[in-house]
Amino acid sequence: MKQLYTMKTMKVTLALASALMTILPVTAMAQEDLQTQQVRQIIGKLHVSGVTEEALANQSIKQMIEGLKDPYTVFFSKEEYSQFFNSLENNYVGMGARIGLDDKGVYLTEVFAGSPAEAAGLQRDDYVRAIDGVPASTTSIDEVRNKIIGIEGTKTKVTVLRGDKEITVEITRGAVNVPEVYSKSFVNGVGYIQITEFSSDADDEFDVQLAALQAKGLKSLILDVRNNPGGLLDTAQNIAKHFVKDGVLIHTRDRNGEDDPVLIKGGSELSIPVYILANENSASASEVLSGALQDYKVGQVIGVQTYGKGSVQQVYQLDGGSALKVTIEEYLTPNKRKVNKVGITPDIKVEGAAAQLITALHTAGIMDIDVEITKHKITYNGVEMGTVLGAFHENGKLYASTRALAALVGAKITWNETNRTVELTDSKGTHAIPVEADKLIIDNGTSYVNVNLFDGYFPQLKVNDQGENISIRAVKGS
Repeated sequence: MKQLYTMKTMKVTLALASALMTILPVTAMAQEDLQTQQVRQIIGKLHVSGVTEEALANQSIKQMIEGLKDPYTVFFSKEEYSQFFNSLENNYVGMGARIGLDDKGVYLTEVFAGSPAEAAGLQRDDYVRAIDGVPASTTSIDEVRNKIIGIEGTKTKVTVLRGDKEITVEITRGAVNVPEVYSKSFVNGVGYIQITEFSSDADDEFDVQLAALQAKGLKSLILDVRNNPGGLLDTAQNIAKHFVKDGVLIHTRDRNGEDDPVLIKGGSELSIPVYILANENSASASEVLSGALQDYKVGQVIGVQTYGKGSVQQVYQLDGGSALKVTIEEYLTPNKRKVNKVGITPDIKVEGAAAQLITALHTAGIMDIDVEITKHKITYNGVEMGTVLGAFHENGKLYASTRALAALVGAKITWNETNRTVELTDSKGTHAIPVEADKLIIDNGTSYVNVNLFDGYFPQLKVNDQGENISIRAVKGS
C-alpha cells in the first residue's frame, strides 16, 4: 500500500519524485556494499518493469539504473538528495529575486515580497553592475546568480544601476520561498492563474489566488500549466478538489498490473468555464490535473500535446543519507487514457505561447485585445503577463510572431512547404506570405511577419510602433 505523508514538508511527489522516507532493514554486510544491496532490493521488488533481484545480481548501482533505461529512476548522494528535497519544498538560499538579460546586462525582473532583496531596497529593472565590488557579467545570468547565492546568513554587497545612478546595498542571504502561483484579473470576469510547479505549498497559494479572483466576480478561469514539470501528487489532488466533488484523480498500474486509484473526496464544483493552457513542457502532475479536468468535462485544454510523463516515483532513503528515486507505477487518467509517452491531447490545438494565451482570452469571451510592449514588460488589455509576442525590429521594419498576429485577428494559419509560404485564412479569403526579405523571417522554425504587410491584409489590426514602445490592437474577426 502506498503511504502518503500528510506533513506539509513531506508530501508524496509525482513527476520529480514521491517522498516516502523509509530506511530498509539490512543484514550485517560490508559497509561499502550496503547501499548497493539496498538499491538492488528496492528495484527488484518495486520497479514497474518487474525486473527481479536475481537479474540485478553482481551489478553496481550505476549498472542497475542504466540497465532499466528509465530516466526517472535516480540515485542521489547525500548532498544531491538535500538539494532535491529543498527543490520539492521550494526552498532556496539567496537574495529573493528573478533575474533576466538584455542588451544592457543582467537586471531584476521580479523582487519577491518579504525577501532579502526587498529588505535591502532593490527594485524591479535594477541592473546588477557589481557583486562585492567585482564587476558583474553583462552576458551571463548564471555567472551573476552563482556569485549572489551562498550560505544562509552570510552577507554580500550588490551594486545596481537604477536609471543613471549606481546604488550599493548590503544583502543578508536568506531562505527564499519562490512564488509558484500567480493570478491576474481581466475584464468580463476572466481570471488567470499560472502554476509554475506543484510544490508543497502551491495548493495553499492556489486557494488564496482563486479566492481573490472569486471576490472580484470570477466568471471564467484560464489555468496555465505551460512549462510546468510537475511536482507533488497531493498538491495536484488538492487543486483538483476545486473542480471535482468526488471521483478518481488517476488510476495507477504497478508491476503486477494492480490499480490503486488516487481519489478526489470532499471537493466542490467551480461551475464556470475553465480553459487549461498546456504545452510540450507540461509534464506529470500538470498532466494529471489537465487530464482529470478534461475527463470530467470541467475544462478544455488549449495548446499542444503535453510531455507524456505518466509514471509515479517514490524516494527511499538509504544508508548514509543517500536516496533512491524509483519508478513504481504508471498512471492513467480517470477515463483510463494512457499518458506515459503519449501526453494529453488538447481540445483546441494552438502553437506558440502568445497565440495560445490570445486564443484562451478569446475563448473566455474577450474579443478585443490590446497588446502593449515595452523594453521589459508586455501587457494584454492592461494586464502584465510573461508571455512575449515575439516582436522585434529588423532593417527598420517591425516583425512579430505570425501565429500571435493570426490569433489576434482570428485567422487560421498553415504552412505550405511546396511554395514555402505561410497561408492566413479568414472568412474573406486566404493570403499567402512568402519567405522573402522584408516580408517573412523564419527563425528556429518560427515565422515572423512584417507587421505592416500583415496590417494590409487585416485592417482590423491597429499598430503604433514607437521603437521600444509598441501597441498592437485587434478585434477578432471584425
